[in-house]
Amino acid sequence: MCTHVSGCLFMSSINNKRIAKNTLFLYFRMLLIMLVTLYTSRIVLKALGIGDFGIYNVVAGFVSMLSFLNTSIANGFQRFFNFELGKEQIGKVKRMFSVSLSIQIGLSLLILLLAETVGLWFLNASMNIPSDRIIAANWVYQSAVFMLIITLFRAPYDAIVIANEKMEFYAYIGICEVLFKFLIVYFLVKISYDLLICYAILMLLVTGGIFICYIFFAHKRFAYLRFSPVVDRGVMKQMLGFSGWNILGSLAHLMKEQGANILLNIFFGPTVNAARGIAFQIQSGVTVFVGNFQLAARPQMIKSYAASDIFGLISLFYRISRFSFLLLWLMALPLLFKIDFILSLWLGEDIPPLSALFSILSLLIALTESFASPLTTVVHATGRMRKFQMICSSIILFIVPLSYVVLKIGFQPESVMYVSLFVLVMVHVVRLYLLKELISYSVREYVTCVLFPCVKVAIFTLLIAYVVNYQLGGAILSIFQILLTLLLTAIILVFVGLNVEERGSIFQLVRNYYEKFK
Repeated sequence: MCTHVSGCLFMSSINNKRIAKNTLFLYFRMLLIMLVTLYTSRIVLKALGIGDFGIYNVVAGFVSMLSFLNTSIANGFQRFFNFELGKEQIGKVKRMFSVSLSIQIGLSLLILLLAETVGLWFLNASMNIPSDRIIAANWVYQSAVFMLIITLFRAPYDAIVIANEKMEFYAYIGICEVLFKFLIVYFLVKISYDLLICYAILMLLVTGGIFICYIFFAHKRFAYLRFSPVVDRGVMKQMLGFSGWNILGSLAHLMKEQGANILLNIFFGPTVNAARGIAFQIQSGVTVFVGNFQLAARPQMIKSYAASDIFGLISLFYRISRFSFLLLWLMALPLLFKIDFILSLWLGEDIPPLSALFSILSLLIALTESFASPLTTVVHATGRMRKFQMICSSIILFIVPLSYVVLKIGFQPESVMYVSLFVLVMVHVVRLYLLKELISYSVREYVTCVLFPCVKVAIFTLLIAYVVNYQLGGAILSIFQILLTLLLTAIILVFVGLNVEERGSIFQLVRNYYEKFK
């Protein structure tokens, strides 16, 4: 029995209402971003061509490999900000903010050194880039490096905004960012110079502009944010100590994505990278649904642990895990059955080979990983990262050498994604048992409260989707099939995937909105 999952997700407490409110802000942000991104991606692919689109994807992705240090430490910043805010220690948050900026200054110098030596050598000596596009690829590379440096300095501001749950600003700034990128597409069709170079430089300018907006908002909204050059060694040691083990986890996930991308480039060239880039954009478009939900809940999970509310933490952990899969499944299922139609509607005739298969496999990987983030948030809340990250990251890192072996043997490009899917399923089983050493919870209860409802929903909806989509038709019929699949999946999700209290809470929420706008 799910003893931790009783009560109401939206209405049982102020904290859960805040999660719901923040999720709505983030979904509004996501919807507009996704619509604009779908349009701009098509125009960018058409303007650059499959070859240049693949070059941008692999070169910018290679630079992002150096960002694993920033990702790890930024997650640490947010964890500590959340933890101290949960204990209402504003003075300590102020010191931690100054320390976080000092850390990023040192980190930016380290990454700049690596990027302009080892990274630059690898780009020109080892990557599979057509000889007539080497100069353009170097422009892309340098632009991506400076985008990464800007992102480094933005991380503490990002973390403080999320830790304070100011999702309105986070939503609005995301909308501004995607609208600026929409303007980039407009300029691309007007420019006669090298479009790949122009695209890279314009993306850099957008990144810089968004960073300036973060600085103005954070310092205006949070008066205690004042950078002090005096380094608090105790706080720095504490933050770096936590982030040190987290770096290994970020490195593993980075190698899973970009390591595989580079292997595909070496074995098959930029065209396959273009297909994987399309698949990655589809994956990102649907995972932003679950990512927004997890992001809104993350501060409350960490604050629950800081307040010693372990029961509340486990309750949130189960709910967020289950809802994460169900929300992602709601979006992914129609795509799994209608991916060819979606790609043709989105990209027209400029569809890189293997895009459909890569997209399906990317969605399956995303569904598997949807369970990981809530669990990792619980581990972050405890601060005891060492054993968990060492074991799980080591398993994930095996994806790259295993992928190399299967490609070297002669398997097709999609084999890389089959390897990832298999390893990620295995590592989640390991995570569940490692978590037992950090907090008191039952793996059997997790299976009952989280996995079993998700499996039931998946089985029922797969059967319905198969019936709905069995007959292929024209565009109008395909759109009808997608909408019908979404509707029926949502109904089953509510009545099979949720418990009685959760259904009642959602119905009450709908009634409240109906009465409000009637």
